[in-house]
Amino acid sequence: MNNRPLTPKEQKVVNEFEAARPGTGAIAENNIRHNDKTGWADIIADTPENEIKVSEGTGSNSFIYKRLG
Repeated sequence: MNNRPLTPKEQKVVNEFEAARPGTGAIAENNIRHNDKTGWADIIADTPENEIKVSEGTGSNSFIYKRLG
């Protein structure tokens, strides 16, 4: 596992997931640290920081859900 410190944007993603649903911050961190399989760190690096936030929306199935972005 990659034990490097998370970048400020990566830490913000972890914090936003945790705020949206407690327990999911650890899952997000795991996905960031396994970037070679998930691509999360690359996606986060390419995402403007002001777009990293919890928001609500609807999907095609009309259910309301929380998401990042």
